[in-house]
Amino acid sequence: MEKDWEKGAFAYMVELYRWNNKINLTGVKETDATDVLIKPSVEMLDFIPEKCRVFDVGSGGGIPGIILAINRPNAEFLLVDSDQRKCSFLSHVSGMLKLSNVRVVRGRVEKLCKQADYAGTGDVVVSRAVVREEVFACSAGFLKPGGLVILHHSSKPFEPDARFEPLPGNEFADPFRFILPL
Repeated sequence: MEKDWEKGAFAYMVELYRWNNKINLTGVKETDATDVLIKPSVEMLDFIPEKCRVFDVGSGGGIPGIILAINRPNAEFLLVDSDQRKCSFLSHVSGMLKLSNVRVVRGRVEKLCKQADYAGTGDVVVSRAVVREEVFACSAGFLKPGGLVILHHSSKPFEPDARFEPLPGNEFADPFRFILPL
């Protein structure tokens, strides 16, 4: 018997690819979705407390935020994206899956991370494939002291400069996934 989260993940993936025919939500082939989208999201769960506030920066099609929200019903997820069409999809799919722990926030990370409702209120920031380093650097503004940034960058290794060096005693997990305690 499937676990409840697997049923939710399957329903999400069906809807993701249905909408992907209309708007560009992912470039990942449907046949690769489990390995490229689902598994890396599930791997992040070890670092996401049961109760916390998580910002998914550049959420796009909802990876990893939707998969994490399905698995962490007591955590609050803010899915941040500047594209109205992607936000419409995120609102639709989170409603379809009855994810009451998800809130979709439309706006630019560079501005939102300075607003009182968001600045310094997060426990964790997650992101998949954010390529603009300045956007990633701003996303740390969402975090409380001691917050955690979890990046999954699948297409090419992220080459961190001095702004992204891990704290002493911590290392990047591998060239494609790494965690930065702040």
